[in-house]
Amino acid sequence: MKKYSCFIVDDEPLALKVIEQHLSHFTQFENLGTSSQPKQALVTIKEIKPDLLFLDIAMPELTGLEMIESMQYKPAVILTTAYRDYAVEGFDLKVLDYLVKPVSFKRFSQAIDKFLELQATHDNVVKENTDHLLIKADRKTVRVDIADILYVEGEKDYVRIVTHQQRIITKVSIGHFFSQLPPGLFIQVHKSFIVAKNKIKAYTAHEVEVGGKEIPIGRVYKESFEREMGR
Repeated sequence: MKKYSCFIVDDEPLALKVIEQHLSHFTQFENLGTSSQPKQALVTIKEIKPDLLFLDIAMPELTGLEMIESMQYKPAVILTTAYRDYAVEGFDLKVLDYLVKPVSFKRFSQAIDKFLELQATHDNVVKENTDHLLIKADRKTVRVDIADILYVEGEKDYVRIVTHQQRIITKVSIGHFFSQLPPGLFIQVHKSFIVAKNKIKAYTAHEVEVGGKEIPIGRVYKESFEREMGR
């Protein structure tokens, strides 16, 4: 049985304990630890690269949503919060699920099922090394050189990988696809778009031009985009 790694971030000790207890009932998951300090958690997540992150929203220093925007390595995220008001923002950031505290075991189990179903589609993208991906599409395995990718467009459970030469559609989440790309070379500018930094021809406060296409910059991605482009 394949095992998946998890990490939990929450500033409430009781909430951490509840998630840990729920998680202990699923033998295919390994808990790599917990954190109540968002800034330190960002460093840890980058180092340990968990498959799944349980993340609170309302925390000091950084909110869970701000953490997601700041991450270069993006695991699957299940938000845990006492507030229902952030659901739209959470799903705009492509979180896997949104659990309202107190989190029941039944609702937790449903979120775990979503994660496992998602993993079943991830075999469609294989990272061979640092310069190319192997993509399963149309009953074939297609090699895509990372240097050729202009942008990636997500639509429901599929992504469209666009290069100058071809467009490839495969069943995988945009978040997982982003995690397979080399850090620093691509930016997620919208819940449905990832762009190659070196392919950007021009940009404004609201859109970016890549490969002759004008791609919108999502509100929740604007700050991180400007920060990346200012480097």
